[in-house]
Amino acid sequence: MTHTSRSPILRPWQIGMKTIGVLGGLGPQATMDFEARVHTVSRKLIPARRSGGYPPMLVYYYRFPPFLLGEDETPLLPLQPDSRLLDAARNMAQWANFLVITANAPHVFRAELADAFAGPVLSIVDVTLDEVRRRNPSRIGVLGLGDTRVYTGPLRHQNISTVTLPADLQGPLDTAVFSMMEGSNGLGEREAALAAVDWMRAQSVDAILLGCTELPLLVEMAAEAPDIINPAQFLAEAAVRYAISEVAVLNQENSTAYREPMRVPQPVPADR
Repeated sequence: MTHTSRSPILRPWQIGMKTIGVLGGLGPQATMDFEARVHTVSRKLIPARRSGGYPPMLVYYYRFPPFLLGEDETPLLPLQPDSRLLDAARNMAQWANFLVITANAPHVFRAELADAFAGPVLSIVDVTLDEVRRRNPSRIGVLGLGDTRVYTGPLRHQNISTVTLPADLQGPLDTAVFSMMEGSNGLGEREAALAAVDWMRAQSVDAILLGCTELPLLVEMAAEAPDIINPAQFLAEAAVRYAISEVAVLNQENSTAYREPMRVPQPVPADR
């Protein structure tokens, strides 16, 4: 029997669809949560076609700190990226058309990551700041793991007042985040996260930004409150919209390829 090689057949809805590259693992539970959010958004925006209607997605679980650490396991200053993080981005370029990172802090190196990936990086920080501008708050509470500069700096640049936690609440929240990274979400961890949210609300902020992707998992349903800004959700929505932004074929049933009007985010290009 003679076998002949044939080019793979692309279905109409697959033409122009981009592959999402997910640089995850920081931490694992937050990455799995992001994957689930991508599929939920895809189901909302794209007509189902068995397993082939949604954007292809490559997920890499990076298992090291994003920063170079000292002997005391705290980041060296000035902050420097771990070369393994850049290597991961570089390797993903073989398969993915654009990159997303399911953690906030590594975005202090987004220019280096875009250069390593040699392609566009869709920033969780940028899509979140877009939502902040849409809401137009004057005072916003920022929760995160340790230093929240990745958000507080840009927010202050936009003349938005920011509020961060005092040390006696930040310490327990950091411990809860690390426990979640390790797969634990007990009552104590959840109480620490909810206490941080309650304290922020007592400061009369207009919104609370969950600047760590473990926080929605810690506060659970409280993350759905109208005053909460969840970057993981906005990144998932932006990733799917960008992945399908060039698909031009109409859906046979609805005469439109998508179920909602497209708002296509603009990623960070590789040369920035």
